[in-house]
Amino acid sequence: MILSNLDTVTRRWLLERNLPIHYYADGLFHSATAVRELSYDTLQIINSANLLVNNYGAIDLPDDFVDDLSVCVPYSGILSPLPKQDLLTPIRIHDTTTGEFTPYPNQENTTGLPNVYYGFPNQWQYYFNVNEFGEQTGRRFGSHGGTAQGYKLFKERRQIQLTPSFIDTQVTLLYISDGQRADNASQVDVLAIQCIQAWMDWKTSPSRSIKNSQEAATFYNEKRRLRSLLNPMTKADVVNVLRNSYTAGLKF
Repeated sequence: MILSNLDTVTRRWLLERNLPIHYYADGLFHSATAVRELSYDTLQIINSANLLVNNYGAIDLPDDFVDDLSVCVPYSGILSPLPKQDLLTPIRIHDTTTGEFTPYPNQENTTGLPNVYYGFPNQWQYYFNVNEFGEQTGRRFGSHGGTAQGYKLFKERRQIQLTPSFIDTQVTLLYISDGQRADNASQVDVLAIQCIQAWMDWKTSPSRSIKNSQEAATFYNEKRRLRSLLNPMTKADVVNVLRNSYTAGLKF
């Protein structure tokens, strides 16, 4: 990937429009705003961070957090995503003596080392219904394949709350940044230069507040073009999807 920066984008925009350097601050402001708007649905600046889990199972969100993609537990070199659980409450309990937040009572296995599975104790649930050789015989009728463990995002708390009994001390968060930290050194994909400059043309024109103006239409056309350029789908990917849709079967 070849990257440029907002300083270069702004200076090229000034040269191509025959504008003096006095308009540099205005152009830089609008180019940074374009990066912020495009990061929501087109550029999608995806960041990853290893975050610590506090004593009551919550994770503080990064300052530039917009939306979560996944909360994962590192496991053998891969990231295992946790499911969302809407049953978690946003209300926290606190110690009346110290005033600090404390975890809810949980059902963690305290009879020995817990059977940890993706950060949660497994409660030895697969070690019953066995024969004399110690082999699992099944018969777990009515058992579900999902899990009640996971997380929920609470934007009003600026935190992610994990379900009780989470054992690991940190998780990996994949999230979309708001692009608010953009400055003249911020790097952008060169494919987005024309789209950013179209935004700058729109916001510096007399029609900057009109969403159906000619300048706005030019920006939206450049945005559609940018999405098509950023699409990673190739012919090999399409062929592979079609081939994976076929399965072998018995021939009668």
